Amino acid sequence: MRLALAFIVMLIAYIISTMVIGGTNVVMTPEETSQASTALIFVSLINALVLSFLILRSRWYGLKLIGAVILVLFGVETFMAQIETLYFNSAVQMGTAEYLGIVAAGALRALIFAPLAVFIFGKMKKPVQPEEVRAAELPPKWGMRFAALAVFYVVVYFMFGYFVAWQWEGTRLYYSGTTAIKPFFTHFWDLFFTEDPFIIPFQLLRGVLWTSLALIIVLMIKAKQWETSLAVALTFAVLLSLPLGLFPNPYMPPLVARSHFFEISSSMLLFGGIAGWVLYTYQGSSKE
Repeated sequence: MRLALAFIVMLIAYIISTMVIGGTNVVMTPEETSQASTALIFVSLINALVLSFLILRSRWYGLKLIGAVILVLFGVETFMAQIETLYFNSAVQMGTAEYLGIVAAGALRALIFAPLAVFIFGKMKKPVQPEEVRAAELPPKWGMRFAALAVFYVVVYFMFGYFVAWQWEGTRLYYSGTTAIKPFFTHFWDLFFTEDPFIIPFQLLRGVLWTSLALIIVLMIKAKQWETSLAVALTFAVLLSLPLGLFPNPYMPPLVARSHFFEISSSMLLFGGIAGWVLYTYQGSSKE
């Protein structure tokens, strides 16, 4: 029943937040409206299930837990996606009003869902008798692990970008204006040193932000190492890729959106799983 309520809350949060961008220039056809309605139910259900697991297994309560859920939901689903949209907006060509509306809708959605979901699962206050839980501590040499993961994200981003998304002719045409594909080393040499020398620093910044979000989840939940790894992987892959893959996108052709869906879902499963595993460390039991 609580999972069902969490789904309803997520669905309502999506509906209310969508009203935020109702006054922009985004117009959908009847077919797109029907697709969006079906996608809304599915995305709300899966997102609610993933976030419910984090809340149920959380070692935190109250405002701390609400803040963590807001950061994870808004950070993964909206912020991390839209800073990349902003970077590549010469191809996406999203207007300022639409862009701000999407960001505002994502923030409102997180602000609605997080406190209600935490309340639904009875996590507003600590139990009267504190339960035995692991202390939320950082792993040994976590700074080195953090830096390595940030760099690893950049590698994953470019590898999956080239071998998954860039293999689609429509994606190459959308971003570069040509369907021609360069050999692997030529492609990245031209990209890094001629076409876009700022993309590595930008993606390294995103690597730092992704690793920070992974660290929040690792510290937030009490679970075995494989469960923590799976939780981070699913949170990243589901919250980021499902809306892109299922909702109609007026800013890019369907085949381009599909290529990014496969690219993002697979790359974030890999990065999230490894990040959760690397940042995890076993701690003994203690009372919080």
